[in-house]
Amino acid sequence: MDPMQPTGTGASDPSARDLPPRPPRLPEVVAERLQADLLAQGLRPGDRLPTEAQLATRHGVSRTVIREAGRILDQRGLVDIRPGRGMVVAMPDGSAIARHYALMLGMNTATFQQLMETRLVIEAEIAALAAERRSADDVAEMRASLERAEGHPDDYRRCLEEDMRFHELMARANGNPFFSWFMNPVNECLRESYKDARTYLASLSDTFGEHRAILDAIEARDPDAAREAVRAHLRRVLAQQRELLARDGRTPEGAAPDAAAPGAASGPGDGPPEGG
Repeated sequence: MDPMQPTGTGASDPSARDLPPRPPRLPEVVAERLQADLLAQGLRPGDRLPTEAQLATRHGVSRTVIREAGRILDQRGLVDIRPGRGMVVAMPDGSAIARHYALMLGMNTATFQQLMETRLVIEAEIAALAAERRSADDVAEMRASLERAEGHPDDYRRCLEEDMRFHELMARANGNPFFSWFMNPVNECLRESYKDARTYLASLSDTFGEHRAILDAIEARDPDAAREAVRAHLRRVLAQQRELLARDGRTPEGAAPDAAAPGAASGPGDGPPEGG
């Protein structure tokens, strides 16, 4: 038996697919009711839900069940649970999606290369839409972020944060919140993967120039140029990653021939990315 082959029952086990679906537990049922009530009442981020005792009475369950249901909603990113305040409607931010991405990567059900291929496809169109829809404030924020990074080329943490922020601002500039909710979790995965400060800083001059080209195209309201600038930026990052892996005698898993992507240290074939 391959020592690396999982021995437990999982999604890859055909017998697991034959099992009947597990009936929902009571906290899961109550969580669905609470979510339906929240949406039906039009509650907004920051609004408070009724107290634990009130919800228990309303739904005819114990406070323990309400507490567990609240944790389920918290994991979904729908509420925040705050001491002394109970459940408060949360602002959707993609954090729940980020946790799912991290689980998929950690369990090797998908590779970081595959995640980055997805980013390459989607972020190019995000940039094109940003060029069409951006405001003057969007451009000013992106420029300020880039200049803060350029002013501190030896500061790994500041440059990394501004790198991530630049991409977040670009996603926000197109006015479609779904793009931000997609990109922010990807950025969280990237932030966790950029562990090698030396390698990251070594490619900053390339990153700065590519970010400047993206910004110039967005400011000029040129969607074709913005799209190509993002593709050039990410393809350079992916090509550098291929070179790193080849130098280490490894092959990026799950990557198309022209789109190997930066990896995290979470799985075979992964490696430190160089900047993005």
